[in-house]
Amino acid sequence: MARVHVKLKGIHKVRKRLADGSLAEYHYAWRGGPRIWDRSKPFSVHSIDYVEAYRAATNSLIETRGTFQKVIDEFLSSSEFAQLGVRTQRDHRQNIVRPKGIEDVFGRAPIEAFEDKRIRAQIMRWRDSFSEGTGDQMMATMQRIISFAYDRGLIGEHHLLKIKRRTKSNRAHIIWTQAEIDQFVAGAPVYVGRILVAAVETGFRPGDLQVFSRKDIERRNSDQARILLRTRKSRKRNYASVPVTPRLATLIAELPADQERIIVTSEGKPFEKTDSMGQLISFWRDFLGIRKELRLYDARGTAVTRLVRANCSLSELATHMGWSFQHAAHMLERYAALDPDMADGILEKVLKREMRTAE
Repeated sequence: MARVHVKLKGIHKVRKRLADGSLAEYHYAWRGGPRIWDRSKPFSVHSIDYVEAYRAATNSLIETRGTFQKVIDEFLSSSEFAQLGVRTQRDHRQNIVRPKGIEDVFGRAPIEAFEDKRIRAQIMRWRDSFSEGTGDQMMATMQRIISFAYDRGLIGEHHLLKIKRRTKSNRAHIIWTQAEIDQFVAGAPVYVGRILVAAVETGFRPGDLQVFSRKDIERRNSDQARILLRTRKSRKRNYASVPVTPRLATLIAELPADQERIIVTSEGKPFEKTDSMGQLISFWRDFLGIRKELRLYDARGTAVTRLVRANCSLSELATHMGWSFQHAAHMLERYAALDPDMADGILEKVLKREMRTAE
């Protein structure tokens, strides 16, 4: 988990020697206030959860009515926020509580200030104070909060519409080669190699790999099986229908018979956080001397590239990846344009056509 360094005022820390001789430490929101942390908590003192615990305890003492802090609090406790993925929730929280973040800079501002059109320029200057990638992420969180406030009638104007990102992330050209996959699987621990193989063979996002289990596999006959999985990013509205390839079938066959989840930790337990899988892939990538630009998420692009090269139709691509047809068309155009093999295939067809015409 990312470490967060935020100065929190008034925290009262108490150390106590227990009967067994060990030293316990307790953190209270203020002297005489509620306890917000001890070593039994599942988070550290430098985590977003720690800041959230402090904020929840102190909010009862702070009058936030009429300030943007009230909007932030309502957003974080809303059903819309609860429906977001775990990682998305964490990213938004971090953008809110980090130093010079949304809460720090705008929390005490009156809500009416966000109905003044000049707020757009002020927020864009705030975004520009960060690096391009971080600034875009901060702006995305701010836009989501403002959209929430506008939809709920908390503000009457939305001045953050149609703000262009400063960076355009397109990693479609970054894919794992078969040689790199083989090198990784041969050198990494078996449980880590399975993460990459499953990602490449299915095209699943890390969040879907995390929950992928035997119950998601439908056996059609003795030789064929498919995976039918509701994707987490679509909030389980879309299904991904993926054939079980020979390599994936081998991976599954090698698992212990009583192991329900396909991807597990070194201890045989399901991963609690999707980031842990990506961190393992990056660690062993570096240890084995494989290209540093490669990430776990690029295995998804590798799967798409394989489908494009296999001349899969738009509907087949959408079905496999759990995409809408519109998004599948956009992604097909992006990947096809970057694939030299497809460009060579087009040239070959053009030359054959010209030869037939000349005859």
